[in-house]
Amino acid sequence: MIKFVKESLREFKHVVWPTREETRNYFIVVLAILVFFGLYLFVASNIFSEILFAIKDFVR
Repeated sequence: MIKFVKESLREFKHVVWPTREETRNYFIVVLAILVFFGLYLFVASNIFSEILFAIKDFVR
């Protein structure tokens, strides 16, 4: 167990953390993708609902 902790700490020192600027840029990219897919799903859902309501009205 002690060996595992020592090796983990040694490997932890090799981690390269992103800079503040990189973190901000990644956050903006992720946020943009989430907004894009959210809008896409909203529009697709509304279109699909309208198609289903049109079919329902047509069948009646």
